Amino acid sequence: MDVCLILDNPETPRHPVLGTMLQQLSARHIVRLLDVHRLTGDEAIAREQVRPLSDIYLLKSHTLQALEVALHLEQRGALVVNSWASSSACQDRVLMAQRMTEARLPCPRTWSFHSWGDVRGLDRAISTLRFPLMIKSRYSHRGDLVAKVHDVEQLQALAGQWRHEPFILQEFVRGDGWDIKLWVIDRQIFAARRRTPLDANAPQEDVPMPIETLPSDWRSVTLEIGRVFDLRLYGVDLLVTEQGQGPLVVDVNSFPGYRGVAGAASALIALIERLLEERQVTV
Repeated sequence: MDVCLILDNPETPRHPVLGTMLQQLSARHIVRLLDVHRLTGDEAIAREQVRPLSDIYLLKSHTLQALEVALHLEQRGALVVNSWASSSACQDRVLMAQRMTEARLPCPRTWSFHSWGDVRGLDRAISTLRFPLMIKSRYSHRGDLVAKVHDVEQLQALAGQWRHEPFILQEFVRGDGWDIKLWVIDRQIFAARRRTPLDANAPQEDVPMPIETLPSDWRSVTLEIGRVFDLRLYGVDLLVTEQGQGPLVVDVNSFPGYRGVAGAASALIALIERLLEERQVTV
């Protein structure tokens, strides 16, 4: 069977988890890479049009050109994991917030702005909101804007750097100092804790959490996210408030790297081979 990984980072084959996955899959299947890093969407599509469809495409890249080629492949009948629609919903933080709100998943309130030039909308929002606030680029990407702002002056100081990019404001919820990191592979959950990145001096090492110690409502919320966004491979960041209330969903990531997640490579291979078997039966 033929497996294609859509990526935008040439270092991916040396990734400790994804590299292991690719190496082990290569022993039993044809595995190839479609690196879109230096391609436009049209160029990536042109490369795939001259090839027979792979049995499964793994959409690891979150770039615009990767999403474009994923949509094109799906329109040709390809199986893409995660799908174009699912991946796009996780890239657009406005759409993500809308989906979670409609599904009554616990998440921070979010306000969106087309640009820093949307002065009237921004002034109206600021007049009704309480600082501190979280500010983020609307579209998630490498090096995007994610910051905590304490006042109007700090917010305005960011305008010169991010003037042409749409952004969101979110209510700031004071946590207990930890982020709960959850990773899912076909409904199998892996969990760890990490000190909040808002503390510049906090260590960034993950502290694994035995899945049996995970509260049932955390597991339920995590799996419900997979259903709402139709995701097979995803990561979730949860926050528990300093009063011990939660969980609050602060981020959803389509196809994370699973770096440092024990057992992730084996779980990825098991999912891919199951999907290949199902694909073989239905074709």
